Amino acid sequence: MGSVKDLIVIEPAYENRPGLGNFLFSDRYSVFDWGEMPDHLPGKGRSLALMAAFNFELLESRGIRTHYQGLVGRDGRLFRFSDLKEGEPGSQTMQVSLARVYRPLAREFLAPDGRPEVRYDYSFFSANRGRINNYLIGLEIIFRNGLPQGSSVFAKIEEAKRKDDPRESRRALGAILKGLGLKEEPLAGRMLPRPVMSYTTKLEVGDRSLGREEARRLSGLSGREFKKLEALALRVDELVSEQAGKAGLAHYDGKIEMLYDRGLAVCDVTGTFDENRFSCGSAQIGKEVLRQWYKKTQPGWVAACEEWKRTGAGWQQRCQEKPKKLPSELAALATQLYTSGCNRYTGKRVFDAPELEVVLERLQAFMG
Repeated sequence: MGSVKDLIVIEPAYENRPGLGNFLFSDRYSVFDWGEMPDHLPGKGRSLALMAAFNFELLESRGIRTHYQGLVGRDGRLFRFSDLKEGEPGSQTMQVSLARVYRPLAREFLAPDGRPEVRYDYSFFSANRGRINNYLIGLEIIFRNGLPQGSSVFAKIEEAKRKDDPRESRRALGAILKGLGLKEEPLAGRMLPRPVMSYTTKLEVGDRSLGREEARRLSGLSGREFKKLEALALRVDELVSEQAGKAGLAHYDGKIEMLYDRGLAVCDVTGTFDENRFSCGSAQIGKEVLRQWYKKTQPGWVAACEEWKRTGAGWQQRCQEKPKKLPSELAALATQLYTSGCNRYTGKRVFDAPELEVVLERLQAFMG
C-alpha cells in the first residue's frame, strides 16, 4: 500500500515477461511525507485515476509507450477514458502492466564520525545487462518548468544565502541560478526559460539527489538509451504542459518514472494534481493548499516532520507531534478542487462540481 494509491498484483512480473496489476487510487492524501492523513477527500481518487488515464491515452496517441492497459469498470471489464461520457462515474481503478523491481543491495558502513552509513550497490545491472528485459528503472526524473510557491528551490536559495562565508554564499547562489537558467533571484510564480531536469533515487530509503552520470549508471541503461530516456521525459513534460495550456492552466513541475521492457515505457502515473503542480492564475491546484493550511495553523507539526524524517524509516510513528483534522469546509473545498480541476484539465465534465474559478475563490476566502 502506498500513501495515496494501492497496487493489487494480478500476475507477477518475471525477468523477461511483464506482469499485470491494478492501481487503486484512494481518497487518502499525504503532505510533508507523513503518509495517510486524518481526513479522506471523497472523489479525489477517482479524479486522479481519470486524469492519469487521460494522460496515458494522450501519450499513446503521440506514439509514446506506457504501461497503461485501461480503466477497470464495476463489471471488471476495461474501458478507456476517451469512451467515457460526461456524467458517467468512471473508475478509480486502473490496470497496468508490471515490471520486475530489482532493489540495490544496501551495505552499512561506519562513517568517519562513527555513525552508521548506508551505501547502495547497483552493480547487478551492469553484470546482467542484456539478460533482463523487463525491469523498473530506479530513478525519479524530476522536471521544473517554473517555481511555484512552496518549491524546494526557494529553500535551497535561502540555505545558500545563510552561509557564513560571503564568497561561498555567492558561489552557491550563483550555481543554483545558473542551473535554472536565471541571472537573478526569482519570485514565486516565475516560469523558467526552459525545462530543467534532475534525478533522485527511487529504490533507496529516502530520495537521494543524483548527478546525471550517476543517474545513468544506476539506471542500468547504456549511454545511448539514457539519452533516449531524457528526450522521452522532456516530450512527456511538453505534452502535459500543452494540455494544461489548452485548459487555461500553468504546469510548473512534476516527475516521471519509466520501466524498460525491450525499450522504454512511461510507468506509474504522471500529469495529476498529486504528481505535478499546476495553477490557475496565481492559485495552485492540488494539495499545496493543504500544505499551506498546516504551515499556518500547525507549524509545530510541520517543523517536527522536517526534524524526525532525518531519523530514518518509521519516523512517523516516533514523531510525538500528530496532524489534526481539517475543518469540514476546507475538506469539502479540497475535494472540489480535485474534481473541478479534473473536469477542466480533461475537458470532460465527469464530476458534478462547481467551475474551478468558483472553488478557488471560495478557498481564497476561507484561507484569508
